[in-house]
Amino acid sequence: MQRPPDSPWEVVLIIVSCTVVITASSLIVRFDERRLSEKQLEWAWPPSSRDNAVIGLAMLVTPLLGLFAVWFHFVRTRRGNWRGFVLGKLAVLVILILNAVAVLSLASAVGLEIE
Repeated sequence: MQRPPDSPWEVVLIIVSCTVVITASSLIVRFDERRLSEKQLEWAWPPSSRDNAVIGLAMLVTPLLGLFAVWFHFVRTRRGNWRGFVLGKLAVLVILILNAVAVLSLASAVGLEIE
């Protein structure tokens, strides 16, 4: 049985997925930093380290590993508070949902079957 040729749209889907995950991760962490108290800001990463963790992990290893940095940001800035753990998990869930909506919408628009 012969395999059908790969669609060039698959590459576009990968690029869109990476872009959504990295952009949403960066925006959520920066939005949260604006809402932190002075004490919590002391516990947050400096801007260069934050960008390296959120964007660097996503680009160098895998986009989903960048989500760990998002979760860790919330845990780190809330220091031992269960709210940080829960907020981090919610932020990761929001990013995953945005990614799924973007990828599935684009796949549907170009006629790709998602297995």
